[in-house]
Amino acid sequence: MKSNDYGVGIIGTGKYIPKKIISNKQIEEWAGIPAKTIIEKTGVENRYIIEEGETASGISTISAQKALEMASIKSEQLDLILGCTFSGDYVYPAMACKIQEQLEAWNAGAFDIMANCTGFQVGLGVASDRMYCDPNIKFSLVVGTAVQSKYIKWNDPNTAMYFGDGSGAAILGQVPAGYGILANEIMSNGRVYEAVRLRGGGSSYPIRENNVSDGLQYYEMNGMEVWKQVIQYQPIVIKKVLEKINKKIEDVDFFIFHQANLRLIEYLMARMKQPMSKTYTNIADIGNTADASLAIALCEAVEKGLIKRGDLVVITGVGAGFTFGATAMRWY
Repeated sequence: MKSNDYGVGIIGTGKYIPKKIISNKQIEEWAGIPAKTIIEKTGVENRYIIEEGETASGISTISAQKALEMASIKSEQLDLILGCTFSGDYVYPAMACKIQEQLEAWNAGAFDIMANCTGFQVGLGVASDRMYCDPNIKFSLVVGTAVQSKYIKWNDPNTAMYFGDGSGAAILGQVPAGYGILANEIMSNGRVYEAVRLRGGGSSYPIRENNVSDGLQYYEMNGMEVWKQVIQYQPIVIKKVLEKINKKIEDVDFFIFHQANLRLIEYLMARMKQPMSKTYTNIADIGNTADASLAIALCEAVEKGLIKRGDLVVITGVGAGFTFGATAMRWY
């Protein structure tokens, strides 16, 4: 259901990037992969990780507070909080409930979504759908957060070179009809379920004394399979979301991609015959921040004035599983 009386758009963004830096030089020392090779293969130069005492919910609250400030609303005005993460404080309860407590957003319902690196985009879709269905939901908070440093085996070159921590947030509110989120699209390919995974702690692989040394608590990734999945399906999901609003690739003013790999983003833009000036990247500076990636990139693009009112913006990501998503919006 979609209202003809109003739109649902992003009215505030915020981010938090930790201060502890892990450079390519450090990765070279730990994992044995040359710093030059990391840049050539991924574009990543640095990544940041949380320090002792920082938590997923804590950095989420910081990014949320910044988004609330930009939107000029108070936490008690929130009606819905969605946490998009697979690395919350605990296996359960939902991180969103802890964010609610820390913000004192007592009027908001809260729950988590796990769609991995496209989690923030999926969260935008869920929140906007709820807001279009229920006009009593005036303001929603969508937070994408990743604390990956706890699950990285830093001497594994397959994973150590990519990932960092961070959080990004967006406030959704009612905007004039014709603006805001116009369409969402999600596709999945469970045939490659095992290509990127974190098994330890799941019900199939609970951590016990007899397996604690097996390495199940660390990321496992088939990088070549990720590349193949993205180049095959991400252009399709973008095309599908644009077809819903009768638009074409060339009609898009700006793209926000999940910051998985700079070379991958360059490839996708070239394949779609779009100039790199129509997107923004920060992977060189902060690495792949998973669920936080889209939210942080969007926040920085807004801060830099790269997105203007009336622009047609596509936010698109891919997450382990695999899940591919795209959201089209008319920026307000």
